[in-house]
Order: sequence, then structure tokens, then C-alpha cells
Amino acid sequence: MSLERITRRLAGLWLVLVLACLAHNVWYWGVQGHAPVTDVLAMLPRDEQRPEAAQATQALADAGARRISILVGGGDWPQAQAAADVFLRTLGDLPARHRVAEAEQQAWLDLFGPVRSGLLTPTWRERLQEAQTAALADAALAGLYQPIAGPRAGRWSDDPLNLFGQWLAERAQGSRVRVQDGRLMLTDPQQPKRSYALILVELPGSGFSISAQRAVLPRLEAAAQAARAQGAQVIQAGVPLFAAAASEQAQSEIHTIGLGSFLGIVALTLLAFRSVRPRLLVMLSMAVGLLVATSVSLLCFGELHLVTLVFGASLLGVAENYGSNYFSARQGLAPHERWTMLQRQIPIVSLAMGTTVIGYALLALPPFPGLRQVAVFSGAGLVAAFVTVLWWVPLMDGPGHMAPTRFAQWLGARRACWPSLSRRALMLLSLACVMLTLAAATRLRVDDDIRQLQSAPAAMLDQQREFARLIQAPGVAQFFVVRGDSEQQMLEREEALTARLRSLGVQVQAVSDWLPSLRRQREDSALVRRRLNELAPELSARLEQPVAPPTANNSPELSPQAWLTSPASEPLRAQWLGPIGDTSGTTGQPATAVLLRGTLSADTRHALATLQLDGVTWIDKVEEVSHLLGRYRQLMTGVLVLAYLLTWAALAWRFGASAWRALAPTALASLLTVALLALTGQVLQLFHILPLLILLGLGVDYGIFLLEQPGREDTRPFLSVTLAAASTLLSFGLLALSGTPALHAFGLTLLFGVFLTWLLTPFFMPDA
Repeated sequence: MSLERITRRLAGLWLVLVLACLAHNVWYWGVQGHAPVTDVLAMLPRDEQRPEAAQATQALADAGARRISILVGGGDWPQAQAAADVFLRTLGDLPARHRVAEAEQQAWLDLFGPVRSGLLTPTWRERLQEAQTAALADAALAGLYQPIAGPRAGRWSDDPLNLFGQWLAERAQGSRVRVQDGRLMLTDPQQPKRSYALILVELPGSGFSISAQRAVLPRLEAAAQAARAQGAQVIQAGVPLFAAAASEQAQSEIHTIGLGSFLGIVALTLLAFRSVRPRLLVMLSMAVGLLVATSVSLLCFGELHLVTLVFGASLLGVAENYGSNYFSARQGLAPHERWTMLQRQIPIVSLAMGTTVIGYALLALPPFPGLRQVAVFSGAGLVAAFVTVLWWVPLMDGPGHMAPTRFAQWLGARRACWPSLSRRALMLLSLACVMLTLAAATRLRVDDDIRQLQSAPAAMLDQQREFARLIQAPGVAQFFVVRGDSEQQMLEREEALTARLRSLGVQVQAVSDWLPSLRRQREDSALVRRRLNELAPELSARLEQPVAPPTANNSPELSPQAWLTSPASEPLRAQWLGPIGDTSGTTGQPATAVLLRGTLSADTRHALATLQLDGVTWIDKVEEVSHLLGRYRQLMTGVLVLAYLLTWAALAWRFGASAWRALAPTALASLLTVALLALTGQVLQLFHILPLLILLGLGVDYGIFLLEQPGREDTRPFLSVTLAAASTLLSFGLLALSGTPALHAFGLTLLFGVFLTWLLTPFFMPDA
């Protein structure tokens, strides 16, 4: 059976598969209305050794993923109220919490009032254990006679030491947010005359949903402008704001990179082939590649990250290689000669495609969900584009003769500008490249800190810092997870942890401060009852009237279920993590998160990291992710060496002892790229190593095409290589303009690497 007949049958089968992918995309994006994922956390590696870290971090992140917090004011309290009213009126019917109803305040007393005898502050617990009865009587009478003795709930005779009032006051000191005139408010601790009204807005959908952001954020901005027009300061903070900024930046880059790549490739193709048909067919192969890549990725992962689509825009330049190689080889041939030409080209292009896919496939080795998507998306897209060129393009090529253009002849003839070097000269050139790299290595800086990948606008980061300063909210990047075999054991362990932390001078926010363990409640209740029984005769004698001792031991106890279902638990409910999985991934023990306030010194962080208590795990997500980045940077360096060995084996199967000529230029270009990164002040990290894998797949293609036809007078191979390199530079090079640090690192590395590979490859070709 002839190649033409086989191709026609395979083309029909491929058409059915492509139409199925098209239907899948229409159903997923159009009918179902899905949007790309923009959650940055989805791109980060999961800590497979400590699942509680990933689960706890995700739970805390989910708790604030939909909320935007706004502070309006900056003047005195009446001015802050007026500005907040303007803000809320402009906001319209968007749900916003800014008041605390009397019923909510009463819910606190309804929950804690009946169990008040089991609620003690650490200070009063120690005092009741050690103080003399006479000293306690003095304190009780001082509270009775002083005109301002602090908040008190109930009659003096029911709580002469005001233990419950002191407990409530200490809970209130855990937050700077207060209720005044029925509103949530706070004052600047550095400038007490500056007051702010606090407004909390919950997005109707996920904070990472583009549709939810578009429905809310413009109205928030309009409300902020209206409040600023009244002379007020508006400070906004929240995950949705950062997600919206990342989404807007990524979408802008999709348009810039995609459009720039498309226009550049169109211009190159028209100059090289003159006809519109080659351009349309090359575009068809790229479109099919993107279509199939999207479907395959969705089937594998169930969703698609926005960064994957941004990276997919650069796929256009790589997938274009196969079409441009076909039409470069097709120039000057009669229509019937295409099948003979194609039969010669299939082994060459298949080898080039295979080595490129090897580079993409190795991206899937690190545990980065986003990178695995990129690996699958890019690999599937390149294979689909290759198959389209192989099975569709020859059938749609047209019956005419494709005469070489003047530009194509001129560009292909540039191959003669490179001299043929002897083996000795090539060794000296390689040695010079290695020496230059070693010299530049003295300026090489390596830093795997995840914070270097932060790309949020500076103004937004400033607002987030100011909000954190004013509200003194605890951080969620460093915290403790406390687990136990039961909820009560968990609370007891948390109480032991918080006592230890406070002895170190660390401020904490813990569930057990609001929900003591039953053991603690019973011990405190017994202590209070004993001391009040001792205190009653002393007070009766001093007041010359009877003071009744507490009743028998029948006071109720506060349970986790009652606390969780009460509005009083809302500020800390997110810290109740529930059961989290153990190392085997099964349902694990109940857990809570203990959050930390304030800035921690390096010595304090070290002390916390080395703290050893039963059921307690220290979580430092920034440090853990940074450590993982460093570990996988080292791992991927080893994988890069492995990739070169695998690629050399594939080349040796085709070229034998000459395989080094196709591989050496890319290897030297990689070394020189690292040198240039060092000389330009780049801080080396994982996202500079990963594109070197891509460079291996791309650069070896140039060596394969030229080594297959090394003649200096043969213009077609060099034309194909140059068009491929130019297209890749346009697509990947534009990534160097990205404001996303990871994509910028990708783009800059490949910008250097692809150009150097194109420049070096002709030197290594034999003199044919």
C-alpha cells in the first residue's frame, strides 16, 4: 500500500478524534461555563511527607479565599462612620458585614454565661492557687467599691472577683476590632485618634473565580473612590484581590504573547513561502495541537490552570517547526514529489519530535501540579501538531509547484557563512565556552526563596502590610497543627502548647482560649468553688452581711459542638480543622491550628521549629516550599543530565558516532546560558533549570536537521532551522517580558539558549 493511501486512511481517523476534542472543548468551556484555575496554591508542590501541612494550609487558605476586608476612615470616629456610609451606599446591594446586632452580642453571653465557673484566665488561675484568702477579699471589695472596675457580666454577689469579666476582657484583647455604635471598628495603635470602620465582603463564588471577581471588584473600586472623595483612607486586603491581579496580568500576557507570536510567525512564513496556503496549514496544525492538548489535559487533571494556557501560547512557536520544516523541504519540488520527500522526512522529523517531547515529559517529574499540566499539555500538543502535519498537510498542500522565494533562498544560503571547523578547533571552542562558564560561575547566586516568585503589584502589597499592622491579624504562613486521638486530648495538647509559647513571649491565637478542654473546665470550676467557699465567710464578716457561697457542683460544661454552632466561634472557626489525614492518607485525628501574632526573630523561629510536644507539628509553609524548590532544583539538574544521556542514545541510533555533533551545541549553549544569567544578575532557581530541559528538545532538532543534510550548499535544512529558531525566539522570548517571575525566568533562559544553540550548531557540522 502506498504512503499516500495510508496517509488518507489515517487522516480520516485523525479527523474523527479532532472533532471529538472540539466537541469536548465546546461542552467544557461553552456549555458548562468553566474558567481556567487561577489559584496560585494549585501551582505549588504538595508536601507528601507531611500531609497535615498541606491539609491545614489549604483549610486556612480556603477560609479566607472569598473574603475581602476593607478599612475606611483615618480621621476621628464620626468621620470614619460617615465615610463608611458613603462606601456602603455606593456598594449597593452587595452583601457586606459591618455591624454586630444585639442578638449576636447576646449569643456570646448565652454561650459562655452558663459555663462561667469553668473559664479562668492564666493570671487568675495562678492567683487563685497561691493568694491568701484575705488578699482575694481585698480584690473583691475593690471591685465592688471602685466606680470603674472593668466590664462585669451579672451581679457582684454571683462573681465577687469578676473572674468572668476578666476572662471576657482578655478575649477581647486578642483582637483590635471593637464594637462601637453597633459597628465593627478599630483605632490605629500608633495614632489613637485615627479610627477606621471595618467592612467585610464575601464574594458570591470562589475568590479565584474570574466571573466572581468581575461581579464584585469594579463595585468595590467605585465604592473606594467615593469614600476617598470624602477625604477618607481606604485600605483593602484579601486573597481575591491578589487572585484578580494575577488573573488580569495572565490574561494580558496571553494576548500579548499569543498575538506577538502569531504576528511574527505569519510575517516569517509569508517572507519564506509567499503563499497564504502554507501559513493557513501551519496555523491549522498549531490550532489542532492546542485543541487536543486542552482536551487531554482536562481529561487527565479535570481542570486547566491559567499559567498552563499562558505557557501554551508559547507552544505555537514550537509546533510551527514541523510545518515550516515540511514546506522548507517542499520548496522547488513538483506536487507528486511530496510523497517521496515525506518518506525521507518522516524519520528525521519523528526523531526531532521525540527528543522535544522528552524534554517536556521530564517536566512532570517535580511534584508541581502546574508543571505536570504544562508537561502533558505541551507534549500532547506537539504530538498532535506533528500528526496533523504528517497526515493532513500533504493532502491539503495543493497541486501547484512551490517555487523558492528570494528571501528563503537568501536565508538558507546563510549556512555558508559558518566555517567548517576541525575536531581540534571544535575542542578549543568547547573549552573556551566551558572556561567562560566557570569564570561567570563566581558571580552566580542561588536562592530558592518562594517569595521571589511574588508578582503582586507593590501598591497592593503595601495595603496588605498596612492592614496587617492595623488589625494585628495572625499570619497563616507559620503556625502549629495540634492533633489528638479525641477532641478533648487535642484541646489539652493545645493548652500545653499555648502555655509553652506564652512562656517564650510569643503571642498566639488558639481555639482553646475560647473552648477550654473539659479537664481544664472541671479543674478551674473546682478551684473557683473551693476559693469562693473560703472567701464567703471573709466577705460576710467585712460587709457585715451574709455572702452566699457557690452552689453545689452542677454547673454545665462547654462542648465543642455547642461552641462550633454558636456565632461566638465565627472568628476562630477556621482554626478548627476537623479530622485531617495521616501519612497513609486515611481519615486521621481531629486537629486545630494555633496561629502566631507579631514578627518572629530568627532565634524564635528556630526555637519553635525544634519544639517537641506530643501531637504538635510546626508548619512553616514558606520555608517548606522554598526547601522543596531547592531540592527539586538539584533533582532537575540531575534529570537534565539524564535527559542528555537519553537524547544521545536516541541520536546514536540514527547517526552513530556522529551523534555528538547534534548534541554538543545544545550542551554548550546551556552552559553559556547559565553564564549569561549569572552575568546579568539573575538569581538562579528551579525555573531557570526547567527551561534547559526544553532547550535540549528544541536545540537538538537543529542538530538533527543539519546533520541529516550537512552540505553547505543545501539551503533547505538551514532555512528550516532558522525559521524554527526565529519562531521559538518570538514565542518563548516574549515570555521574558512577562511580569510573572516564573514565566520571565523561562523566557529569559530560552531567549539566551535558543539563540546560542542556533549560532553554535553550524560550527559542529561535518564538512560534506
